[in-house]
Amino acid sequence: MGATWRVSSVARVRITGGGVSGAAAEEQRIESRGLVSWSVERTSAGAIKASGQVDSFSVRSSFDAGNGAMLPTMPALLLLDATLDSATVRVTTKPPLANECDRPEVGASAMARELLVRIPNGILAGERWRDSSVTLICRSGVPMTVHTTVTSTLESLDDAVLVVRRESVSKLEGKSGSPFRSLELAGTSTGSQRVEIGAQRGTVERLEGSSTLTLQATERLSGVPPRVQQVTQRVELRAERR
Repeated sequence: MGATWRVSSVARVRITGGGVSGAAAEEQRIESRGLVSWSVERTSAGAIKASGQVDSFSVRSSFDAGNGAMLPTMPALLLLDATLDSATVRVTTKPPLANECDRPEVGASAMARELLVRIPNGILAGERWRDSSVTLICRSGVPMTVHTTVTSTLESLDDAVLVVRRESVSKLEGKSGSPFRSLELAGTSTGSQRVEIGAQRGTVERLEGSSTLTLQATERLSGVPPRVQQVTQRVELRAERR
């Protein structure tokens, strides 16, 4: 069984603090779009395996020279594998990326992952469940650890549709550098999603969500006071099955 979704996200990013002035202090608008497809099957052990792809993925940024110019993007088609079991959702690219730092494929993969919603067997309307994960990401050359907890509630269900509300909280931290320069990143993220799932097909019909990330970057140079900047990112995400 397979399905395709049209997915879009809009991120608004603002940087404040030491050394930020002029155009760098203005709010940036980053828009991502793509067509996501997943095909799923259930294994004999009860887990769900999925193969998917992200097609026509594009990123536009208002901060680029020539406002709205296309940013360098990944190859035209990104292939994915995924596994959903009773506790986790795992998504990997095919072939695996040798270096995930600041790669557009990572953003496309994350966009596709949002459409894989785990619902425990036997759940009733009004009941909640919780998923936790630890992932490694890389931003601006800094490897980071992300601890995420998602609390989901089955708000309603009938013969046509299930409505799930997901609330997420994440903590991010990482550092890199040399004896003469180091960069430390630390932050938190909160988000909320409303997901409509077709009762007959078991696939996401529509998803709407928003999240806010606040990240503090501390740069330390030998012999000078630390420079601290704060990054605030607000994201709106929408997906609808075609």
